[in-house]
Amino acid sequence: MLFKPDKTAREDSLNIEIQPFTETDIPQAMELKDSLGWNQTPEDWQRFLLLSPDGSFKAMRGDELVATAVAYVFDRVCWIGMVIVKEGCRHQGVGRQIVVRCLDYSAEMDCGLVVLDATREGVSLYSHLGFRPEFLVGTARGKVGRNGEGLSERGPQTLPDYGLRRIEAKDLDEIVSLEACALGAVREALLYHLIKQYPGRGFICTNPDGQLEGFILFRPGFHSHQVGPLIARGDEAAQLLLQAVFSELTSPGGEAAVALTVPMSNPGIQRFLRDRRLSVEPRLTRMSKGRKRLHAREDMVYALSGPEKG
Repeated sequence: MLFKPDKTAREDSLNIEIQPFTETDIPQAMELKDSLGWNQTPEDWQRFLLLSPDGSFKAMRGDELVATAVAYVFDRVCWIGMVIVKEGCRHQGVGRQIVVRCLDYSAEMDCGLVVLDATREGVSLYSHLGFRPEFLVGTARGKVGRNGEGLSERGPQTLPDYGLRRIEAKDLDEIVSLEACALGAVREALLYHLIKQYPGRGFICTNPDGQLEGFILFRPGFHSHQVGPLIARGDEAAQLLLQAVFSELTSPGGEAAVALTVPMSNPGIQRFLRDRRLSVEPRLTRMSKGRKRLHAREDMVYALSGPEKG
């Protein structure tokens, strides 16, 4: 199923022009992002360009960058993220124009499914473009401490006899397969770049038979450590992996600021975070357009890589 949006929507009274986003646009994009308090860094924008050089877009009004959006394609699934519109240009069709360009790109790439996480303000726009809501996505921000503050009293010693170690490059095939089982799409390029860009910033756990039970990645963010993705076959593995990251981040002593993007449909992750005095607030709505993903196990998704690409 291909999407063929009406390209006349690109024309408006603001003289907006949709152009390719390039590395030289990152400083302006950071200013736009900072106005919303989001957690992305310049390194994140560079990774977006690596993943989708032809699907990264900006809206220009003269010499001024007033909107951004990125469309990533993994396994014929298009993920739209980083849709940001400058405050003075909102509710004037700019957001629609740049999202329509992303939909054009998904059609060019022969995608049968388009997925995004919409803010409260964006739900109406995406609904008018044919997206349907699937589930709520929450964000958790706070601080975890080494001396019990923000940490559960239950430790890894209460969990089954799982093995735990840092992710290595040789683990890529296994974690790609596990995530594909959870999401219904193969995202090898995304996981490859995250592991390459942040070596040692992740853990895997295995069961007593040596089979992979889950993995977690984390990376520095603009204001907090971004924790995710976290994919696991069950609550025990997810808890062990989350505890490993929190312990790693607080190992020098003191406390660490963390941020997670989590599906509200997974009660396990909400319980873990509540035990660690981190509240989860539903801020986003997962929406999709096109065919349903097949063979997805969304109960295995405990944390997303971030709100910009699921």
